[in-house]
Amino acid sequence: ESVITGVIDEFKFLRNHREIFTLFIITITFLVSLFCVTNGGIYVFTLLDKFAAETSILFGVLIETIGVSWFYGVDRFSNDIEKMIGTRPGLYWRLCWKFVSPCFLLTVVVISISTFKPPEYDNYIFPHWANVIGWCIATSSMALVPIYAVYKYASLPGSLRKKLAFAITSEKDHHLLEDGEARQFTLHHWLIV
Repeated sequence: ESVITGVIDEFKFLRNHREIFTLFIITITFLVSLFCVTNGGIYVFTLLDKFAAETSILFGVLIETIGVSWFYGVDRFSNDIEKMIGTRPGLYWRLCWKFVSPCFLLTVVVISISTFKPPEYDNYIFPHWANVIGWCIATSSMALVPIYAVYKYASLPGSLRKKLAFAITSEKDHHLLEDGEARQFTLHHWLIV
């Protein structure tokens, strides 16, 4: 559901065809998962479990944490939570979101990559080509972050500073950037907890 909602939010024309798009995603997911129920399915499952569920998910969470805490801002995130539940998160939570979580996740991702051991199932050690396929699976999601960053850089007009400002600012605040108010370029934005 989160994938479907994210894609539909990005591509507005799909909103009118949500049911058909959902059926398409479910069908593709079903067809891909058939590989896991064949005679060699446990090996496919082990590869997916090792490469798609470890480092790449942690990398995604790291990028999300950086995006919310540093680009969107812990202060704005705390204001949003206050609007939803009526109380602002305490200093402990804000410090964790801004500093502890990104540092911890970065450490775990680096350790996860540097201490990689090829997957094995029972006594079967996967061949080199299977590890290459596994790393292709893992990097297929992780590579989207720098690919999208390059796309944004290439598609946005203006100087490097302006492109960066537009890229790390939510679309609803782009009018502020056009007026010369880039809050992400103030020291206050980066230091506030």
